[in-house]
Amino acid sequence: MAESVVARVFISKQDDLTPQVRDHSNIARAYAALGAEGLEEINELIVKESVRLGFGDPSVLSADTTAQELPIGYPNETGILRGMVQRCLRALGNLKKKGVQGVEPAIEQAKTVIRSVKEHHLFAKSKEEKQQILTRIIEETEHLMEQTTQVAKSILQSTDRVEQGAINKLNTMKGVATRLLPQIIQWMTTGVVAEGKILHAGLTQARAIIRNKAGKKVEFGLNYLINRIGGGYLFGSFLLSSPDESKMPLLSLVGYQKIFGEKTVPELFVYDRGGRAQATLKKLAQAGVQKIGIQPKGKGEWLVAGEDRERVRSERGKMEGSIGTLKTEKYGFNKPKERKWEVLQGSGQGSMLSLNLNKLMRDLANSERRVKEAHI
Repeated sequence: MAESVVARVFISKQDDLTPQVRDHSNIARAYAALGAEGLEEINELIVKESVRLGFGDPSVLSADTTAQELPIGYPNETGILRGMVQRCLRALGNLKKKGVQGVEPAIEQAKTVIRSVKEHHLFAKSKEEKQQILTRIIEETEHLMEQTTQVAKSILQSTDRVEQGAINKLNTMKGVATRLLPQIIQWMTTGVVAEGKILHAGLTQARAIIRNKAGKKVEFGLNYLINRIGGGYLFGSFLLSSPDESKMPLLSLVGYQKIFGEKTVPELFVYDRGGRAQATLKKLAQAGVQKIGIQPKGKGEWLVAGEDRERVRSERGKMEGSIGTLKTEKYGFNKPKERKWEVLQGSGQGSMLSLNLNKLMRDLANSERRVKEAHI
């Protein structure tokens, strides 16, 4: 009723100026309008407010990287190629409907690739058979890209909206193939997943993130740096590129200073052993961080001792717990429902904002309860 004008008239609420609760459509439009930068800015305000109210503790900063899993199927090689070829086929079909000449050979080549992918899925049993068919699919895809390039060049000067859209799609898939095919060939020849490997033809920002950790050699999705101040409030950023792990503590400090001021540094900084590098430790010390709780590699020495070392271990556990909470169904960090990249890139910030708002409301409620109990 709050959203229906007719219903409000019939219950005599048309003049009520009380703010109305918005439905999911309004909320989705608001999220889309804010975008990733708007959501990040609001989240930073919430983090600052938590500190002002005494719930957040900026003297402690811990950080870690994680992958945001996307709502895509498991990224096998033939599946990624099929998705790319299907997009080319749809674009070529649109050009054929517009009467563009010379697209039939490219359409037939695209259908040939799709038939080969089906053969790979249904009939290839042994590793050798799969390898042979995948090699053939790569060759057929390369031939298709040559044909689509010629088609795009033949109508490059067209001003028709449909034809321009098809050209853009074909050129985009050509760029994907230029990067993807060498990555697949590397995997076939070495058995090693290429750093930053493309996982989806439609979401090319999704990457294979090499972790080389026990039970987690590779993660698939978007790379995020998550930061946590004392009290459990989170902020972070999406990493479009994959910087070296040893530089992550410095990026974390930059994000911290963006919120609390360029000259403000935490008293204690916590990160795992992946961030351990002499240049990084030196820069953190020069910035004014008094206690650097980055775990040593191997039998290296800690830079903190006693209670501080135990605190570092505790903060590391809390950091992992916060990331785990962020990835629960409640906050939807993993496999978000958004599909378009413009909205999808803000989903991670939206999840952190939701977690912080819930935490702030709980802290406020608990604070008021304690005040009432004290008066009693």
